[in-house]
This record gives sequence, C-alpha cells and structure tokens, in this order.
Amino acid sequence: MADVSVQRTINASPAEVWELVSDPTRMGEWSPENTGASWLGDAQGPALGAKFRGSNKNGRFAWKTNCTVTRCVENEAFAFEVKSGPLRIAGWEFQLQADGDSTVVTQNFTQHEPELMAKIISKVIGVDDRHEFNRVGMEATLEAIAAELER
Repeated sequence: MADVSVQRTINASPAEVWELVSDPTRMGEWSPENTGASWLGDAQGPALGAKFRGSNKNGRFAWKTNCTVTRCVENEAFAFEVKSGPLRIAGWEFQLQADGDSTVVTQNFTQHEPELMAKIISKVIGVDDRHEFNRVGMEATLEAIAAELER
C-alpha cells in the first residue's frame, strides 16, 4: 500500500503519457525536487531491471540515489526502487489507465526506510513532513506533465 498516492486525468493517450513518465532522464523537467537522471550500465531506456542514477535537490541540499526499475509494462505502469548506498529508501510508481481519449495517471510513493532514518533525512533536507511534501511535489509533477501534453 502506498504511503502517498495522487491521481490526475491527462488529456493524452496512455502511450503519450508513458513516453514521459517512463523516462527518468526527463523527470527533472516536471518535478520540483528531481533534477534528472542518467541510465547506468547498458540501460538506454525503460526495461525491467534497468538501473539509473537519480539526482534531486531541495534548497541548498542535493543528493543522488541509485534506482532499479521494478515494473515496466508499456502504456500501463512504470515503477522503480530507490536506494542510497545499500539502503532501501523508497518505491515510486506511475499507473496509467485509459479513459476515453484521456489517461488517468496515479503516482504512488512508498517509504521503505525506517521511521527514525526518515526523520533524520527529513531534517537534513529541510522537510518537516515528507509525506505531505511528496504529495505536493507529486501533484505539481502530474500538473506539469499534463501541461506539456495538453498544449
């Protein structure tokens, strides 16, 4: 069960939405916290087990995470696990559901790190309530993706 889940209908086909949400190298264009990513190893695009390094920034604090694609169903779902070193931090997922000429997009965040560690990390990056912070950021991300696809 996701700790945070947001949903938005986007006036675009699942294929059009998929092209954006399954490309972490472009996520920095829409996310208020993520600044982009780069595929690692032989990975050149979304595939089950593909790895990428994500870059994030909040205020003056910037960090990188290692991510592994855990679900990759074209035009339906894209999910990845986030690690910092050997520690499992979080899971992120986009689910796409066709709705006529539109797509209902659900973005989920699941915290995997222990609560004490989450509180320490939140203090370091200057966030009082990580779940609410993520909710606001996820809503902004889906809004920005919709704006790009609907123009």
